[in-house]
Amino acid sequence: MKKLFATLMILTMLNSNAWAFSLFKKEKTQNKSNIIEKLSKNKSDEAQIRDILRNLTKYSNEHDVEKIISLYDKSYRSFDGFEYDTFKKMLQETFKAYDDISYKSDIESINLYGDKAVANLIDRTKATLVSKKAQEKFKEMSDPELNSGLLEGECNYSIYLQKINNEWKIIGDNVISEVTSVKYGSAKDYPMEFLAPLSTPKDEEYCLTLKMPVEKGVKVVAALGKEEILYPSVEPEDIFRKLPKDGILERIVRANKNGYNEYAMASVGITKISAAPDLSLFEIKMTGLAFLMQRVNVYTKLNPTREDDKNKKEESENKG
Repeated sequence: MKKLFATLMILTMLNSNAWAFSLFKKEKTQNKSNIIEKLSKNKSDEAQIRDILRNLTKYSNEHDVEKIISLYDKSYRSFDGFEYDTFKKMLQETFKAYDDISYKSDIESINLYGDKAVANLIDRTKATLVSKKAQEKFKEMSDPELNSGLLEGECNYSIYLQKINNEWKIIGDNVISEVTSVKYGSAKDYPMEFLAPLSTPKDEEYCLTLKMPVEKGVKVVAALGKEEILYPSVEPEDIFRKLPKDGILERIVRANKNGYNEYAMASVGITKISAAPDLSLFEIKMTGLAFLMQRVNVYTKLNPTREDDKNKKEESENKG
């Protein structure tokens, strides 16, 4: 379910590049009957929590905002700073923009601490995107493979719960790592690797790296950048550069000063050049597009140690 904001950010990236993608083809799910939607009082705390997490995935795939939000307490706040009302708006916007988006969650562990609990999960998303605007855009390029894209993503995160009035509610969540990609045409099978740090201190530089093989007759351009994880998201500024001969493109960026978490992003365009036998005519055709995104968690500098406080106190006394 934590793929929620990543999909909204991907949508912004696509729009900023003049490609708006609004539909996901829905993954097939098994029909299940007699699903328990209310927690039984005789169940153990862990069993109740497992029901909540299963229902979270179920309601998300059904796009039922009211049932999803019923699992959360109004005191909810994510580690990205999103509160209950903002989270609800994000749900509504996501389901409106992506008609058939689907989620799959695996519960890795559940740890109980009295009336509080922490559940660790892995979300995986795989969907097909189709866009009328993309079809119109690529019709001129005569490459039908660019009419639809493949979205894949994985998110490792924790959900925090609390027992309130004898009922477990979600009160927060924290994303540890998250990667998302959307690939069109030849980019689906084109090997590429996008690297960014999992975390970084605020207001410090870090490196973004894109690695791709350079094939004969193929030209690749890419833009590397980053955006703060804020709602609503903003359009990233793309500066495209040609992929060097060694297949490695790098850019140094600086983390924001406010300590907001960020998404590192890469936009990639693949073109193929073909020539007539007598070299009298050359054709350049776009064959692939890719949008890659990775979360970078931003943290403040290390807290001072007691020894640091002691030294500062002594220095102050000596000055006095």
